[in-house]
Amino acid sequence: MAAEKVMGNLGAEASGFSLLELVVVLAVMAVLLTIAVPSYQQYIQRAERAEAIRLMLAVAGCQERVRAANGLYDTTQCLDGFGSDAYELRIDPAENTSAPGFAIVAVPQRSEGNACGALGLDHTGSRSIGNKNGTLSACWGGR
Repeated sequence: MAAEKVMGNLGAEASGFSLLELVVVLAVMAVLLTIAVPSYQQYIQRAERAEAIRLMLAVAGCQERVRAANGLYDTTQCLDGFGSDAYELRIDPAENTSAPGFAIVAVPQRSEGNACGALGLDHTGSRSIGNKNGTLSACWGGR
């Protein structure tokens, strides 16, 4: 009787996934990941760049308010409270309390895969990028 139960289980159909099915699923997932990961990284870079541009425009607005009140720009002001994990902001000329103009520079903390490099904005509204591989319209997002 015990021999019949053992033999009966060997003849039953196996349930579950075969090794070949698992390998095919893993291969499909690998192909999907090779497509999705670079797209996601580009999305993150665009979002970080948009945040840096927003901060630069806010700092420029602050500098314009300082000029309206005092007649000159004060590059020692306006960077407090404006920070980003992905970009470091600075105002040139640095530490000048009576500047006739200014330039805001946003330098990326991670440069790999960044076609734009540093972003620049001056007191005339002129925009620039630090990497000649990118285009101004693509890096500034049509702004």
